[in-house]
Amino acid sequence: MKLSTVICNYNTRDELARALESLLSTGGDLDQEIIVVDNASRDGSAAMVRARFPNVQVIEAGGNRWFSGGNNLGLRAARGEYALILNPDTILLPGTLATLVRYLDEHPAVGAVTARMTFADGTLQRNCSRFPAFADALLSYTLVGVLFPRWRARRRRAMWYEDWDRLSTRAVEVAPGSCLLARRAILAQIDYFDERLKLFFTDDDLCRRIVATGAEIHYVAEAVLIHDEHASLNQVPRLTQRIYWQDLLVYTRKYHGRAAAWALALLLLPTRIGMALKRRLSQTHHS
Repeated sequence: MKLSTVICNYNTRDELARALESLLSTGGDLDQEIIVVDNASRDGSAAMVRARFPNVQVIEAGGNRWFSGGNNLGLRAARGEYALILNPDTILLPGTLATLVRYLDEHPAVGAVTARMTFADGTLQRNCSRFPAFADALLSYTLVGVLFPRWRARRRRAMWYEDWDRLSTRAVEVAPGSCLLARRAILAQIDYFDERLKLFFTDDDLCRRIVATGAEIHYVAEAVLIHDEHASLNQVPRLTQRIYWQDLLVYTRKYHGRAAAWALALLLLPTRIGMALKRRLSQTHHS
């Protein structure tokens, strides 16, 4: 089998149906399987897939395994030469799937690829970045960035490839987990997603480990999809925010050490207190 597409879903039934329709209508004659992992959705997502898309395999996680755990269930069940990790809030445009698969076929040094993404109105999403350094965490999330705004701006421009318009194909360091087509053998070699990271920095971590195998990651500008970002995250903003800080510290400890994680945790306190106060004031204002 050439391709396995894995979609991890949580309470995004309508978006999921739209994504599956686009996958099936643009798949052409690709030998493929589609696996939906449902993280205990309460909106009938799993039943909808079984009723409307009988050829799609459904794995019910039995609880919320988050992004990493849910995708790992699907990836470990996958049989394809290539595995596409895809968000349910995406719509593949005609030719995108074939273009990505062909690119991996023709570039053996490339371990994973991603597509050019736009919002529904056609606005380009500036996805893909460099690997974040510890300095980037300090500048982005703590008062260090307030004290050194020019340094923060300079680092941010470099991190997000500001001089690149996303209209040309190139090698990148971090590709988004919302659409990542990888050689399944490489994903198995690095043991898939690190489940200590639930929702965030999962793509940074996965891409670091893909690159560590000696493989490259490429952005393929000729492949295009529509991405309606954060469809499931927007349902639980407070929980999402808490997990964001947890994942940031897990990622920091993994790549920069225990001392760096402790220092960052302390320096984050004013930021987290300020955000909590702002949220409380907003709730008071609206009540």
